[in-house]
Amino acid sequence: MRAATALVAILLLSGCERPTNFSQFPGFAEYFARNPPKTEPPPEADRALLRRYRPRLFVAEVGARPIRFYEDYIAQGRLKDGGGRLISGNVTPSILNAHKEKPRAVFEHRSTGEPGRPALYGRVDRERFTLRGRERAFTFLTWNAVFRVSGIGAGIDRWKGALLGLAGDLDDWHQLDHYTAVTLALDETDNPVAVSFQQHNYRQTRVFGHDIDRPPDGRIAVDVALRSNEFYPHSPERRRRRAVGFISPANVDYLVTGRDPPFRAADDITAPATEIDYELLFLAPSDAFYTFKGFLGEKRLLPGRSGPPGADYNTLPDLKPLHRQMIAFHWYENDAEYANWFREGQAGLTKLRQRFAEALEGGATEARKKERRRIAGRLGNRLLAARRTRPHPDTAAAFPARSGRPPLFRRTGLKRIIRRAACKESDS
Repeated sequence: MRAATALVAILLLSGCERPTNFSQFPGFAEYFARNPPKTEPPPEADRALLRRYRPRLFVAEVGARPIRFYEDYIAQGRLKDGGGRLISGNVTPSILNAHKEKPRAVFEHRSTGEPGRPALYGRVDRERFTLRGRERAFTFLTWNAVFRVSGIGAGIDRWKGALLGLAGDLDDWHQLDHYTAVTLALDETDNPVAVSFQQHNYRQTRVFGHDIDRPPDGRIAVDVALRSNEFYPHSPERRRRRAVGFISPANVDYLVTGRDPPFRAADDITAPATEIDYELLFLAPSDAFYTFKGFLGEKRLLPGRSGPPGADYNTLPDLKPLHRQMIAFHWYENDAEYANWFREGQAGLTKLRQRFAEALEGGATEARKKERRRIAGRLGNRLLAARRTRPHPDTAAAFPARSGRPPLFRRTGLKRIIRRAACKESDS
């Protein structure tokens, strides 16, 4: 009786297994038929953008480091067909890509050596969409990290963790984690306006100037969660982050506000200690890394423990367009309004689009104000420094000033000069 009860609890904690690979979920085939991935890696101009804005990645002292997909993962394992027959024990990129359309194919990783230098994989997508009656054209820069294994969120309750530990390794719940990603959105002028962090099978969007400050160098700081490897906005201290598997009407309240925690809740923990150095690599969006329909990790008996398909299967088909993910997952801490709208379906999404548009406009306005304040401060420092500089004797004799200030300052005022110069520089 106790064993049966434990089994039921384990199944509830681990979630429900789909009968086939997630790549076969209804809607994916139609989406990719309408939006076939590019067959070439990013051109040099796109690579330059990816290098310019590449994120800063922080990991815990005992946290996993990103690895290289082909050199450190695929090269160490074997590929089988749906019947368990060996296809290759020496899998190369060409072999993996030759079988990427087979949803029952299984790659089993067997680590045989230390990984090389960490890497992130960069790609660029461009989309057109309408927002508040205006057609927008955004560029999306995405960086994916690769980890050998994915574990259960380190914030899971101890008793739940102990129970799940009877059925599997909490540090190695399933092989391969490559959904881990951060996406930067650029507007029509290539100005960064928003960033989205992939967390489990959903995202969290931040609008610059409205929700988050834009870094001076444009590089987003990202924390990697312990065990689960999920990406979160950087915070220097150890933090608990609420998390769910798939966001749904049943658990959105918990994710956003902390109310009504579901039985399966396993929060993430970030404890950044080290910023890692990594190499930026580029693959074609049609590569098996993104599009493999089979299992890129061994199949395991317990639900939720089998390896994932390609990185493009990171969310539900209806949310695949990046602009839709950017808008649909734009929520704040304790955002009860978002939780209510999420449950309204399409009507709620319409409200989210409106709010997101207002956030974009407000963020742009605030960004312009901050830039003008920055310019004003810089010019003010220069003028004050000039004011303190002792004038040349000939100049002092030619322009005597009873107030001790140059006539220019006496007539117009320092503040007015700074204000005019700041507006002129920011508008140029």
